[in-house]
Amino acid sequence: MQYSISNWIYATEDLEKSLQRLVKYEYDAVELEGEPDKEKYEPKKVKKMLQQYGLEVSSIAGMYLWKEEIKRDLASSDKKIREQTIIYLFKCIDYAKLISAKLVIVVPAAVSKLAPSLSKKEDWKNSVKAVQEVAKYAEKKDILLAIEPINRYETYLVNSVQDALYYAREVNSSHVKIMADTFHMNIEERDIPEAIRIAGNNLINVHIADSNRCSVGRGHINFKALIKALKEINYQYALTLEPLPPVSDPYLALEGGVSENIFDQYAAESIMGLKYFELIT
Repeated sequence: MQYSISNWIYATEDLEKSLQRLVKYEYDAVELEGEPDKEKYEPKKVKKMLQQYGLEVSSIAGMYLWKEEIKRDLASSDKKIREQTIIYLFKCIDYAKLISAKLVIVVPAAVSKLAPSLSKKEDWKNSVKAVQEVAKYAEKKDILLAIEPINRYETYLVNSVQDALYYAREVNSSHVKIMADTFHMNIEERDIPEAIRIAGNNLINVHIADSNRCSVGRGHINFKALIKALKEINYQYALTLEPLPPVSDPYLALEGGVSENIFDQYAAESIMGLKYFELIT
Protein backbone atom coordinates (compact mmCIF):
# COMPACT_ATOMS: atom_id res chain seq x y z
CA MET A 1 0.00 0.00 0.00
CA GLN A 2 1.05 3.59 -0.51
CA TYR A 3 1.48 5.73 2.63
CA SER A 4 0.72 9.44 2.55
CA ILE A 5 -0.01 12.35 4.90
CA SER A 6 -2.52 15.13 4.35
CA ASN A 7 -0.44 18.26 4.84
CA TRP A 8 -3.35 20.50 5.93
CA ILE A 9 -2.88 19.04 9.43
CA TYR A 10 0.40 20.97 9.64
CA ALA A 11 -1.44 24.28 9.19
CA THR A 12 0.96 27.10 8.30
CA GLU A 13 4.11 24.96 8.41
CA ASP A 14 6.49 25.45 5.49
CA LEU A 15 5.78 22.75 2.87
CA GLU A 16 9.42 21.71 2.55
CA LYS A 17 9.59 21.06 6.30
CA SER A 18 6.51 18.81 6.01
CA LEU A 19 8.05 16.91 3.08
CA GLN A 20 11.27 16.41 5.03
CA ARG A 21 9.21 14.83 7.83
CA LEU A 22 7.53 12.45 5.37
CA VAL A 23 10.87 11.34 3.94
CA LYS A 24 12.30 10.83 7.43
CA TYR A 25 9.55 8.34 8.26
CA GLU A 26 9.55 6.69 4.82
CA TYR A 27 6.22 7.89 3.46
CA ASP A 28 5.61 7.50 -0.27
CA ALA A 29 3.44 10.52 -0.95
CA VAL A 30 1.72 13.64 0.34
CA GLU A 31 -1.89 14.76 0.07
CA LEU A 32 -1.84 18.50 -0.54
CA GLU A 33 -4.31 21.00 0.87
CA GLY A 34 -6.62 22.10 -1.93
CA GLU A 35 -5.62 25.76 -2.06
CA PRO A 36 -3.92 26.11 -5.46
CA ASP A 37 -3.86 29.91 -5.27
CA LYS A 38 -1.66 29.94 -2.16
CA GLU A 39 1.94 30.93 -2.80
CA LYS A 40 3.27 27.85 -0.95
CA TYR A 41 1.68 25.61 -3.62
CA GLU A 42 3.21 27.28 -6.69
CA PRO A 43 3.40 24.30 -9.12
CA LYS A 44 6.99 24.64 -10.33
CA LYS A 45 8.30 25.03 -6.80
CA VAL A 46 6.22 22.10 -5.52
CA LYS A 47 7.26 19.80 -8.38
CA LYS A 48 10.92 20.61 -7.76
CA MET A 49 10.59 19.75 -4.05
CA LEU A 50 8.70 16.54 -4.80
CA GLN A 51 11.45 15.46 -7.16
CA GLN A 52 14.13 16.39 -4.64
CA TYR A 53 12.52 14.30 -1.88
CA GLY A 54 11.28 11.45 -4.07
CA LEU A 55 7.62 11.90 -3.14
CA GLU A 56 4.40 11.72 -5.15
CA VAL A 57 1.15 13.62 -4.60
CA SER A 58 -1.50 11.06 -3.72
CA SER A 59 -4.43 13.47 -3.77
CA ILE A 60 -5.68 17.02 -3.42
CA ALA A 61 -7.78 17.63 -0.30
CA GLY A 62 -10.59 19.94 -1.37
CA MET A 63 -11.36 22.44 1.41
CA TYR A 64 -15.07 23.18 1.77
CA LEU A 65 -15.11 26.14 4.12
CA TRP A 66 -18.18 27.81 5.56
CA LYS A 67 -16.87 31.13 6.84
CA GLU A 68 -17.97 34.72 6.41
CA GLU A 69 -15.13 35.47 4.02
CA ILE A 70 -15.14 32.12 2.14
CA LYS A 71 -18.13 29.93 1.37
CA ARG A 72 -17.68 26.73 -0.62
CA ASP A 73 -20.84 24.69 -0.74
CA LEU A 74 -21.96 22.44 -3.60
CA ALA A 75 -25.37 22.00 -1.94
CA SER A 76 -26.18 25.67 -1.37
CA SER A 77 -29.54 27.09 -2.46
CA ASP A 78 -27.54 30.14 -3.60
CA LYS A 79 -26.56 29.57 -7.24
CA LYS A 80 -23.64 31.99 -6.92
CA ILE A 81 -22.12 29.97 -4.05
CA ARG A 82 -22.56 26.73 -5.99
CA GLU A 83 -20.95 28.23 -9.08
CA GLN A 84 -17.96 29.61 -7.18
CA THR A 85 -17.46 26.17 -5.60
CA ILE A 86 -17.56 24.53 -9.04
CA ILE A 87 -14.94 27.00 -10.30
CA TYR A 88 -12.84 26.26 -7.21
CA LEU A 89 -12.98 22.53 -8.05
CA PHE A 90 -11.99 23.21 -11.65
CA LYS A 91 -8.88 24.94 -10.26
CA CYS A 92 -8.14 21.96 -7.99
CA ILE A 93 -8.48 19.57 -10.95
CA ASP A 94 -6.15 21.70 -13.07
CA TYR A 95 -3.68 21.80 -10.19
CA ALA A 96 -3.89 18.03 -9.70
CA LYS A 97 -3.08 17.54 -13.38
CA LEU A 98 -0.10 19.91 -13.17
CA ILE A 99 1.52 18.07 -10.27
CA SER A 100 0.48 14.52 -11.29
CA ALA A 101 -1.99 13.93 -8.43
CA LYS A 102 -4.45 11.10 -9.01
CA LEU A 103 -7.57 12.52 -7.41
CA VAL A 104 -9.40 15.44 -5.82
CA ILE A 105 -11.53 15.03 -2.68
CA VAL A 106 -15.12 16.29 -2.87
CA VAL A 107 -17.34 16.94 0.16
CA PRO A 108 -20.94 17.32 -1.10
CA ALA A 109 -21.91 20.05 1.41
CA ALA A 110 -19.88 22.63 3.30
CA VAL A 111 -18.03 21.52 6.42
CA SER A 112 -19.37 23.09 9.65
CA LYS A 113 -22.69 23.90 7.96
CA LEU A 114 -25.06 21.67 9.92
CA ALA A 115 -28.50 22.33 8.42
CA PRO A 116 -29.85 22.29 4.86
CA SER A 117 -30.18 25.48 2.82
CA LEU A 118 -33.70 24.41 1.77
CA SER A 119 -34.37 20.76 2.53
CA LYS A 120 -32.02 17.79 2.50
CA LYS A 121 -33.77 16.53 -0.64
CA GLU A 122 -33.30 19.84 -2.50
CA ASP A 123 -29.72 20.26 -1.27
CA TRP A 124 -28.90 16.72 -2.41
CA LYS A 125 -30.32 17.51 -5.84
CA ASN A 126 -28.34 20.77 -6.11
CA SER A 127 -25.13 19.08 -4.97
CA VAL A 128 -25.43 16.12 -7.36
CA LYS A 129 -26.09 18.47 -10.28
CA ALA A 130 -23.04 20.58 -9.37
CA VAL A 131 -20.76 17.54 -9.11
CA GLN A 132 -22.06 16.23 -12.44
CA GLU A 133 -20.71 19.43 -13.96
CA VAL A 134 -17.39 19.04 -12.14
CA ALA A 135 -17.22 15.38 -13.19
CA LYS A 136 -17.40 16.27 -16.89
CA TYR A 137 -14.35 18.48 -16.41
CA ALA A 138 -12.56 15.78 -14.37
CA GLU A 139 -13.20 13.23 -17.13
CA LYS A 140 -11.55 15.50 -19.70
CA LYS A 141 -8.51 15.90 -17.44
CA ASP A 142 -8.56 12.22 -16.35
CA ILE A 143 -8.64 13.12 -12.65
CA LEU A 144 -10.72 11.06 -10.21
CA LEU A 145 -13.13 12.65 -7.74
CA ALA A 146 -13.44 10.99 -4.32
CA ILE A 147 -16.68 11.68 -2.44
CA GLU A 148 -15.88 11.96 1.27
CA PRO A 149 -18.49 11.15 3.92
CA ILE A 150 -18.01 13.29 7.04
CA ASN A 151 -19.73 12.76 10.37
CA ARG A 152 -23.09 14.37 11.22
CA TYR A 153 -21.53 16.79 13.72
CA GLU A 154 -19.53 18.49 10.95
CA THR A 155 -21.87 18.30 7.95
CA TYR A 156 -25.34 17.00 7.15
CA LEU A 157 -25.65 15.61 3.62
CA VAL A 158 -23.30 12.63 3.16
CA ASN A 159 -22.24 11.03 6.44
CA SER A 160 -21.63 7.33 5.80
CA VAL A 161 -20.00 5.10 3.21
CA GLN A 162 -23.45 4.02 2.05
CA ASP A 163 -24.49 7.68 1.65
CA ALA A 164 -21.39 8.27 -0.48
CA LEU A 165 -22.14 5.24 -2.65
CA TYR A 166 -25.71 6.45 -3.27
CA TYR A 167 -24.40 9.91 -4.09
CA ALA A 168 -21.72 8.68 -6.51
CA ARG A 169 -24.26 6.48 -8.29
CA GLU A 170 -26.55 9.47 -8.81
CA VAL A 171 -23.70 11.55 -10.22
CA ASN A 172 -23.11 8.61 -12.58
CA SER A 173 -19.59 9.30 -13.82
CA SER A 174 -16.73 6.87 -14.42
CA HIS A 175 -14.48 9.37 -12.62
CA VAL A 176 -16.55 9.73 -9.43
CA LYS A 177 -15.79 7.18 -6.72
CA ILE A 178 -15.75 7.38 -2.91
CA MET A 179 -13.34 7.54 0.00
CA ALA A 180 -13.45 6.67 3.67
CA ASP A 181 -12.10 8.33 6.81
CA THR A 182 -11.61 6.20 9.90
CA PHE A 183 -12.24 9.08 12.31
CA HIS A 184 -15.64 9.81 10.76
CA MET A 185 -16.37 6.08 10.32
CA ASN A 186 -15.84 5.54 14.03
CA ILE A 187 -18.90 7.78 14.57
CA GLU A 188 -21.09 6.78 11.63
CA GLU A 189 -20.40 3.10 10.82
CA ARG A 190 -21.58 0.15 12.88
CA ASP A 191 -18.77 -2.00 11.48
CA ILE A 192 -15.78 -0.24 9.89
CA PRO A 193 -14.28 -3.30 8.09
CA GLU A 194 -17.70 -4.25 6.71
CA ALA A 195 -18.18 -0.69 5.40
CA ILE A 196 -14.84 -1.06 3.59
CA ARG A 197 -16.03 -4.31 2.03
CA ILE A 198 -19.29 -2.68 0.95
CA ALA A 199 -17.34 0.14 -0.70
CA GLY A 200 -15.28 -2.44 -2.62
CA ASN A 201 -13.68 -1.23 -5.82
CA ASN A 202 -15.43 2.15 -5.47
CA LEU A 203 -12.94 3.04 -2.72
CA ILE A 204 -10.06 5.21 -3.98
CA ASN A 205 -8.72 7.00 -0.88
CA VAL A 206 -8.66 6.35 2.87
CA HIS A 207 -7.95 8.94 5.56
CA ILE A 208 -6.46 7.45 8.70
CA ALA A 209 -6.71 8.72 12.26
CA ASP A 210 -7.66 6.89 15.44
CA SER A 211 -11.04 7.23 17.17
CA ASN A 212 -9.90 10.36 19.03
CA ARG A 213 -8.29 11.74 15.84
CA CYS A 214 -4.84 11.14 17.26
CA SER A 215 -2.24 8.81 15.75
CA VAL A 216 -2.73 5.10 15.11
CA GLY A 217 -2.80 3.23 18.43
CA ARG A 218 -3.87 6.14 20.64
CA GLY A 219 -7.57 5.32 20.34
CA HIS A 220 -9.67 2.18 20.00
CA ILE A 221 -10.06 1.57 16.23
CA ASN A 222 -9.15 -1.98 15.19
CA PHE A 223 -6.64 -1.19 12.46
CA LYS A 224 -5.70 -4.82 12.00
CA ALA A 225 -9.28 -5.58 10.95
CA LEU A 226 -9.29 -2.48 8.73
CA ILE A 227 -6.12 -3.53 6.89
CA LYS A 228 -7.52 -7.05 6.48
CA ALA A 229 -10.68 -5.64 4.86
CA LEU A 230 -8.60 -3.42 2.55
CA LYS A 231 -6.60 -6.43 1.44
CA GLU A 232 -9.81 -8.38 0.82
CA ILE A 233 -11.03 -5.72 -1.64
CA ASN A 234 -7.56 -5.49 -3.22
CA TYR A 235 -7.26 -1.81 -2.31
CA GLN A 236 -4.59 -0.17 -4.51
CA TYR A 237 -4.63 3.47 -3.42
CA ALA A 238 -3.11 5.50 -0.58
CA LEU A 239 -3.59 5.29 3.15
CA THR A 240 -3.49 8.98 3.95
CA LEU A 241 -2.68 9.88 7.53
CA GLU A 242 -4.68 12.73 9.04
CA PRO A 243 -3.99 12.64 12.81
CA LEU A 244 -4.32 15.79 14.87
CA PRO A 245 -3.08 16.72 18.35
CA PRO A 246 -5.86 16.82 20.99
CA VAL A 247 -7.17 20.21 19.83
CA SER A 248 -10.02 21.09 17.47
CA ASP A 249 -7.87 22.78 14.83
CA PRO A 250 -4.19 22.37 13.82
CA TYR A 251 -3.80 26.15 13.76
CA LEU A 252 -4.72 26.14 17.44
CA ALA A 253 -2.06 23.50 18.06
CA LEU A 254 0.74 25.69 16.74
CA GLU A 255 -0.60 28.91 18.23
CA GLY A 256 -1.45 27.28 21.55
CA GLY A 257 2.01 25.98 22.30
CA VAL A 258 1.65 22.30 21.35
CA SER A 259 5.18 21.11 20.60
CA GLU A 260 5.95 20.56 16.92
CA ASN A 261 7.58 17.30 18.04
CA ILE A 262 4.10 15.81 18.29
CA PHE A 263 3.79 16.01 14.48
CA ASP A 264 6.93 13.89 14.13
CA GLN A 265 5.73 11.52 16.83
CA TYR A 266 2.30 11.04 15.22
CA ALA A 267 3.81 10.54 11.76
CA ALA A 268 6.21 7.90 13.09
CA GLU A 269 3.65 6.07 15.25
CA SER A 270 1.05 5.92 12.51
CA ILE A 271 3.17 4.50 9.72
CA MET A 272 4.87 1.99 12.02
CA GLY A 273 1.51 0.77 13.31
CA LEU A 274 -0.07 0.45 9.87
CA LYS A 275 2.95 -1.28 8.34
CA TYR A 276 2.94 -3.75 11.20
CA PHE A 277 -0.73 -4.60 10.64
CA GLU A 278 -0.11 -4.85 6.90
CA LEU A 279 2.70 -7.32 7.58
CA ILE A 280 0.75 -9.61 9.92
CA THR A 281 -2.63 -9.74 8.10
